[in-house]
Amino acid sequence: MSGERVIGGYALRRVLGRGGMGEVHLATTPTGGLAAVKVIHPELARDPAFRRRFEREVAAARRVARFCTAPVLDAGLDGDVAYLVTEYVKGPDLAQAVREQGPLSGSDLEALAVGIATALGAIHGAGVVHRDLKPSNVLLSPLGPRVIDFGIAQLVDADSLASQAILGTPAFMAPEQVRGEPLGPAADVYAWGGVIAFAGTGRLPFGGGAPAEVLYRIVNEGPRLDGLDEGLRDVVERAMAKEPRGRPTAQQLLASLMGGTHLTPATATQVVERTWTGPRGLAGPVDGAFLRGAGPVDGASVRSAGPVDGASVRSAHGISASVQGPPDVSGTALVTPAAHASGQIAPSASGDVWDAAVPSASGRNALSDGGSPQARGGVARRRWPWVAAIVVAVAAVVVGPVVVPRMWEGRPYTAGFGDSWATGASDGGDARVTGSDYVLTAKPGWRLWKSAPAREPDGGVVVSAKARREQGSGEYGVWCHGSASSGDRYEFGVSGSGQVTIVKRRTGQKGTPLYGPAAAKVSAGTNRIVAECADVGSGGGKVGLRMWVNERLVAEVSDASDPLGSGEAGVYAAPDAKEALRVRFESFATDRTKD
Repeated sequence: MSGERVIGGYALRRVLGRGGMGEVHLATTPTGGLAAVKVIHPELARDPAFRRRFEREVAAARRVARFCTAPVLDAGLDGDVAYLVTEYVKGPDLAQAVREQGPLSGSDLEALAVGIATALGAIHGAGVVHRDLKPSNVLLSPLGPRVIDFGIAQLVDADSLASQAILGTPAFMAPEQVRGEPLGPAADVYAWGGVIAFAGTGRLPFGGGAPAEVLYRIVNEGPRLDGLDEGLRDVVERAMAKEPRGRPTAQQLLASLMGGTHLTPATATQVVERTWTGPRGLAGPVDGAFLRGAGPVDGASVRSAGPVDGASVRSAHGISASVQGPPDVSGTALVTPAAHASGQIAPSASGDVWDAAVPSASGRNALSDGGSPQARGGVARRRWPWVAAIVVAVAAVVVGPVVVPRMWEGRPYTAGFGDSWATGASDGGDARVTGSDYVLTAKPGWRLWKSAPAREPDGGVVVSAKARREQGSGEYGVWCHGSASSGDRYEFGVSGSGQVTIVKRRTGQKGTPLYGPAAAKVSAGTNRIVAECADVGSGGGKVGLRMWVNERLVAEVSDASDPLGSGEAGVYAAPDAKEALRVRFESFATDRTKD
């Protein structure tokens, strides 16, 4: 794959979409999967204020749980370029699906409502306000809806940019957003109501026309909800109350949708996945299998997550200047309070056109009393027929295996541990091949580390191993940029107590911690550990170090203090008590960081 551009260790394969803030690319990850990488324009990334805001908002986005969302997996600054990596969600967006196949109905519409409410609960639980929930930010995967573009939303903060300007899509703005007031989670609940109304009727809840006219209707009129199922309409009406305090929270919204049943986000996600059938004839599974997090393939609709400073990077399904039929309402407007007062609406930073020729609508909604879902009636006392069966079924669900592409096929080196790996006893312990596995038993007070019988590729390496602790306590993992003769190496370790570390070691010196110990989701059984040692810049002046455990990025740091160069890689075990530590390595592989 020569000629590919590599940013932050991600090899960009092709452009999926462009916008005023940058481009979205299909990319190969360091571990061999695929992801959507949003690359921000260099002129923005060079701005120190933007860089600070970008880092702060990405940190917030990464706290969002994965329930019914496309989570942010990674982000960083690579020279003059800021980039954001999101999990792949295969499928069309809701705007495209409605445009091409008409409104959703029945269990799909209900699952959509539950799924988006679940996603909002996860987003708000991380202290994030989406601020731009709309049909084009809901992808319809084979397993259900996934909310995107919360990735760089502002934290809930009265002093945030959200309180100084109106950022969002006119058709789905809350009244307080139109008025330029501080935004909270209630603004997202309002947008949820508008999205569900659009999904179930094919109409914008406040009609089309000039954006200023739509904004006026949002503040002064009620949404047009005729055509929605009566029970669902009741929930949407309460979600679209004019005053934020009159709307349910995302959790109350979910309870109302489930007929008063309070489900955990994980169970609600399973309910959606077991109920969802999805749009027909659009983007479906690949070879009959959904590759969760593996990345898009040719022809798939892909969006990365996260409006940056109020402007979205568009995918191939972005808005056009002319809309036929139910509109793809993905335009983003930046409207200051002064501009709204004068009736002038500024175009978005991306230059997209918001144009939807849909008849206007009227009809006021009733304000909620702000009480519990049960106190307000409606579906709070009604259980949708599909809910009871699905909730019972979920208790016995065994989710089928997720098909993931092989990560190391055709790469420079994959271990068969019988192939020249060192075996036998030593002062530090014992190494032996057992079947197809490699077992290290390290003595107390020693670090037992072994080299793979192949040198690292030049320019940087990704090392992968699957291992499990069988006896004792301590840490184990992989190392790279090392030398069996000198003892130099970067160690990437996990421990039974759920800690991860990156340590630089040199012969005769105490190890230098570069990251951790820090808590991570470490399995009590087998863990997949992936480490990257990437030479950064020319002259070997810095090495970028990243670590994944069970496909999650858990650590990222760099070493610019006399960094280690390419050499050998391998595995190690180190007990932390008086008992020996035995670790079984089931696989080992190395790969170059660039093709």
